[in-house]
Amino acid sequence: MKRNIFLSSEIYHLDPNDINVLKDSSFHAKTSLPDGQIIILLGNQKKKIEDSILQGRAIILQAIENKTDYIPVRIAFYRNSAWGDFFSLFLKNFRKYFYSYGSHVYHIDPIEIRKKKLESTIQDLENIEIFLESSSLKRKQQFYALKDSLQKNGFNDLFPMEIVLCCIWGVQDTLYQGHYRMALCLNMGIKRVSVRFLSAPHAPRWMSFFLIKWRQSIKKKK
Repeated sequence: MKRNIFLSSEIYHLDPNDINVLKDSSFHAKTSLPDGQIIILLGNQKKKIEDSILQGRAIILQAIENKTDYIPVRIAFYRNSAWGDFFSLFLKNFRKYFYSYGSHVYHIDPIEIRKKKLESTIQDLENIEIFLESSSLKRKQQFYALKDSLQKNGFNDLFPMEIVLCCIWGVQDTLYQGHYRMALCLNMGIKRVSVRFLSAPHAPRWMSFFLIKWRQSIKKKK
């Protein structure tokens, strides 16, 4: 089966043991893939389609043999409903219904997420605490409970941070969930966190120019 696939804007250094458990993909891309790269094809959690390895199994096995902590990986994905992106411009909560989550969780060093500038807003403890001063008691309790949990137990893999592939104008990966955890982990020197990847819908190519201009005009008004 051949289909068009798209690639993440970034190359992520992930734990090779997380990747090696994936099966080899039965799909063949219409477009050519970069040689010499490990490429994971994102599955679909809702449809019970698992993540798989498009290419690079031999590199993964060699890294495990060499006891390498993290190896460079590219994430491939399908784009689903192009029109979903158009309607999501007007209905903020509409977009999430078109997100496609991968099936697996992977481990990464949080400093790499910061270096790749995936966060929509750079958070540190100082500006978070300033923000919390005017927040509800519930939000404050949630934050300090999270901080206490990280200090005592480290990062909880049951709640991975989420990275949306090529979300910004269809070209740039971005951190979707986990901004507070990022700030806390970096402050505490935590070197290993879990992430999962997801893809979002995108508008047709012919519409991209108009969407970018529209978004720019909205941003200027804020």
